[in-house]
Amino acid sequence: MFKKPFQSKPQSALRESACRQLAHEAQSTFHEFTAQPGKLQTQKFVSHIGDKGDIISSSTDPLWIRTTLPNTSNMVLVPTVYTQWQHPRMLPILWTWPVVIEKLVGGADLMTAGLVVPPGGLPVVTKGSLVAVCAHGEMAARAVGVMDVDTREIREVVGAKGKAVRVVHTYKDWLWEAGSKDEPPEIPVDSVEEARVADVEKSADGEDTTDAVDTTDAVDTAMENLSVQDAAAESETAATTHVTPAEMDALLMTSLKQVMATVLDEKHTGEQLPIAASTLFSTYMLPNAPRNAELDVKKSSYKKLAKFLKAMEKHGLLGLKDIRGEMHIKSLNWTHADLRTYTPYSVKHVVKAEQAPVVEKTQKGNMIELEELLRVPPALRPLFDDVNGNPESGYMTRQQARYVLEAYIKRHNLVDTRNPRNIRVDHLVCDGLLTKDETAKLTFYPRDKLQQRLQERMILCTRLTVPGNPPVVRQGRPPTIDIVCEKKMGNKVVTRVMGLEVYGVDPASLAKELRVACASSTSVDPVPGKKTVSVLVQGHQVKIMTRLLNDRGVPTDLLKVTDKSGKAKK
Repeated sequence: MFKKPFQSKPQSALRESACRQLAHEAQSTFHEFTAQPGKLQTQKFVSHIGDKGDIISSSTDPLWIRTTLPNTSNMVLVPTVYTQWQHPRMLPILWTWPVVIEKLVGGADLMTAGLVVPPGGLPVVTKGSLVAVCAHGEMAARAVGVMDVDTREIREVVGAKGKAVRVVHTYKDWLWEAGSKDEPPEIPVDSVEEARVADVEKSADGEDTTDAVDTTDAVDTAMENLSVQDAAAESETAATTHVTPAEMDALLMTSLKQVMATVLDEKHTGEQLPIAASTLFSTYMLPNAPRNAELDVKKSSYKKLAKFLKAMEKHGLLGLKDIRGEMHIKSLNWTHADLRTYTPYSVKHVVKAEQAPVVEKTQKGNMIELEELLRVPPALRPLFDDVNGNPESGYMTRQQARYVLEAYIKRHNLVDTRNPRNIRVDHLVCDGLLTKDETAKLTFYPRDKLQQRLQERMILCTRLTVPGNPPVVRQGRPPTIDIVCEKKMGNKVVTRVMGLEVYGVDPASLAKELRVACASSTSVDPVPGKKTVSVLVQGHQVKIMTRLLNDRGVPTDLLKVTDKSGKAKK
């Protein structure tokens, strides 16, 4: 969850009552946890894969994470390694080999084949429970995760397939970096654990030849599984895992000069200035970073984007202007000595769907998320292929589509020299964006209208993320949940809701809750001609039904209400 940099909001002090409540929750949840409440701070975070939650910290270290875990829908309190080091027996402990620990720190999950099984067997831990993962013979956790399987189902580890623990947080990840960066302490092993360690080491030293061979096979199998699973992850993170502030400063300046020399050059920038500082960084600098480099202002000496840009203004590369409280770049100095001696490098513009902004976000946890994405139609694929703009995932955002078209215009020098607002249309632009009549009559086309035509020709898709389920991409706009209020025989009013299954809402559970909330009878019936069911409740219950669906994470925008009753709402 924290193997890459995460976004976070500023810390705020936790009230004393909330601190006491947190201490009580931790004491009732975790074994042998006896700490007293103290002064704590909390901040919201969003990980690089979209996981959200709260980080609760002391003045020096992050102590707790409150987030949703795999296969769960509720927020769970998770201790960090800093907390586990202070209370080493608060979580069940699983052992693994030191070579496997290195893979976990790199972002891998713990495979079943990587477990060290003492002669007394693994501790009884059910699927979905939190565990601490330690190096063999140690008590200081190197990782905290959630069980992906019940330990009672693990008969042997040699040659076993599948994951045992889904890692949430590790020593040396970005959450650990946010603390004091202490090394794991030496924690005394109690007599029971000491005996288990001795038995395992005895087998590994060769007194039991069969066990020794099995142990070696287990390590080899675990390493093979981890290598296959995370070779790609390691190659992505290796370039920026150990970057000094001075190196990140250089990466930021190199990326800015690359943008000024290639994308926002003097010939093609024109009316795009002024540009918001956030737009410059996210839309231009990030995609044009040096190969395998991940820009992170927080890892630089500047710490904030505003400080970096002010330093660049002082250096003479650009000019800044404040517009309605937001920093903008008002000018770029293409005659600067740094740019005259700068040699641009090649950048492959690979669009990733993970970069798509969330269209629907709410403040409540566990909400269904909708992301508007675009897919390239067949007629536009030659144009996108020309600038390596076809995304590997098959989907992109509107801003990324605009960026690809601008890159194509720049590459083929299609800007009208007499009027930069007009673009000279070539055969790929005509085939993909213009009609037959326009192709026969026009030589130039307005840039803004060409971008608008591109947005219209792209195939609209929606990525739907229901908590607890993998994301699903559907073509078109997301389906709505229909709430219909109508009259029945005898002038009675009923409220019916349909289309719940798409968003993971259990019709039977909703009917039961409606029956209590509305004090009315309910029923669940199949919808004729469709593979779905409807929930019916007596009375005009639109307001209550909307509230219950919102509580289940369904945004109000997904609800389509039709009132055929002619009666006032309750």
